[in-house]
Amino acid sequence: MTPPVDEDREDPRHQFRRDGYLVRRGFFAEEIELLSALIDRDRSLLLEREDITVDSRGAAASNLGYLGKGDDVVTAFAATARLVKLVSELLGDQVYLLKGRLNIKWGNDAPDRRGGWDPHQDRAAWAKEGLPGDAALTAAIAIDDSGVENGTLEVIPGSHAGGILEHTSIDSGYGIRDEIVRPLLERSPRLPLDMAAGDMAIFSGDLIHFSKPNLGSRRRALLFLTYNAVGNSPPEGVGPSRYQCTGPLLGRDDRTLAECAREFRSGHYTPELDWGAIQREREIDIAEDINSGWTDLTSTPG
Repeated sequence: MTPPVDEDREDPRHQFRRDGYLVRRGFFAEEIELLSALIDRDRSLLLEREDITVDSRGAAASNLGYLGKGDDVVTAFAATARLVKLVSELLGDQVYLLKGRLNIKWGNDAPDRRGGWDPHQDRAAWAKEGLPGDAALTAAIAIDDSGVENGTLEVIPGSHAGGILEHTSIDSGYGIRDEIVRPLLERSPRLPLDMAAGDMAIFSGDLIHFSKPNLGSRRRALLFLTYNAVGNSPPEGVGPSRYQCTGPLLGRDDRTLAECAREFRSGHYTPELDWGAIQREREIDIAEDINSGWTDLTSTPG
């Protein structure tokens, strides 16, 4: 169980620099049902159009990337003013959305999509793709209640301090080998981040994190939103074109999502994904031959 943190007393910037992550309980409340309902409704479509990640045990998990670039509910979450303000404070700069991704371990809904993630640092992929520095972070929003049984996110507190470590193939997976991770765990034990739906964890791109397979019956879905500092944008022509900053992200009124949730409950709003934008972003990556080592990119069916 995650140790309680007095979020009102501790400076989030100090905690983030020290531990490499922080957790915000109940950051999203009624709004989270928009994402849960979308996954419930579009389960077949999400499985049809998924990207697959495979861990070192050979177990697969569902991922849907290229989110947050269109006009849809994920973009609304990513641009929520209080979230944009928090990540800007942590990075000390204006920010833009680098990428968005749904990671789903389906449980009994799709028993062959329960896989975990081997220990890794996100910046290992970002650096490979041309991101110049470490001024980027990820917000992981729990769509479902998430615990050890259904494969919650786990971290090694303080492991961001050592910079990028060697990543390599591990059997069928990819990440940091056990002989590198084991001494770190002796200094700082692994910490499962038990989260209720609507909780959010924010972590550095250098923080080692991982997750076990979903061994339970309940689904475990997370929305990952990665933000980059405007000053950390790659030079033109370096890395994926989608990594280029076209301007800072402007926060939207916090009340927008709450109003959408109320409209949803009254039957006047349907949360959607912008599949056209997802398709365009994916096709650009394929054309640019982008491969960070974790995800097998395949064309999205039309």
